[in-house]
Amino acid sequence: MNKRQRKKQAYKQYIRAIFEGYEKMLEDSSIKELHFSYLKETTYLERDDQGKIHFTTKEN
Repeated sequence: MNKRQRKKQAYKQYIRAIFEGYEKMLEDSSIKELHFSYLKETTYLERDDQGKIHFTTKEN
């Protein structure tokens, strides 16, 4: 497998993990925060005071 395919596969896993984490947060309201990293960016799933889930992506 070449470098481009590995990178593409890793990105797919990153996106899949974010959506699975989101589904997990929808099912279990006790989860307040989740973090996912890919290369130079990190995505945070966080709950606010009203229980709504927010996505935030930051570059490292």
